[in-house]
Amino acid sequence: MSVAPPVEIEKKAVSFQNILLGAAIQTFEVSTLGQPFEVVKTHMAANRGDSIPTSLSKTYARGGVAGFYQGLIP
Repeated sequence: MSVAPPVEIEKKAVSFQNILLGAAIQTFEVSTLGQPFEVVKTHMAANRGDSIPTSLSKTYARGGVAGFYQGLIP
């Protein structure tokens, strides 16, 4: 049984535009998807007796869906 020679992968140069685009997309993703988790985490740290469902319900009761994005824009 013969072993096939390794395949050479052609590497392309990384453009500065691709790096900037990736950074912008990551920043948008972290701020929109991660902010609700940060708000609930902060609520749980401040109120140590609250569980995750309690923290979620209190955050929603305080500000609705927008309450999960509190602090995103000063």
